[in-house]
Formats: sequence, C-alpha cells, structure tokens
Amino acid sequence: LDDCLCGDRVDSSASNAIQCKRNGCETVWYHLSCVSLEQVQRNWVCEACGTSR
Repeated sequence: LDDCLCGDRVDSSASNAIQCKRNGCETVWYHLSCVSLEQVQRNWVCEACGTSR
C-alpha cells in the first residue's frame, strides 16, 4: 500500500517518508512524524513488524 498509518498517501521520494525494511510489511511506507522519528534510519522496521517475529 501507499498509505501510512494515518490514512494519507505517502510519497516514497519525499524527505519525510521512511520505508519498513521487513519483507511482507503490509504498510511499507510511513511518514516520519507518524512513527515518531525526525530523520530516516537505515534498516528501520515498523512497530508491527518488530513485534510479529
């Protein structure tokens, strides 16, 4: 999907977008502000994927 947790579309090329690096993530792209981050982190995994190992 191209929608963040907030329900808004995420432009994957925008500087305020971050991608979950876990294969099979249902959301994939997030707004930094929606996941409480200020900058992109390498190898970031969203909370849902981090708890569903």
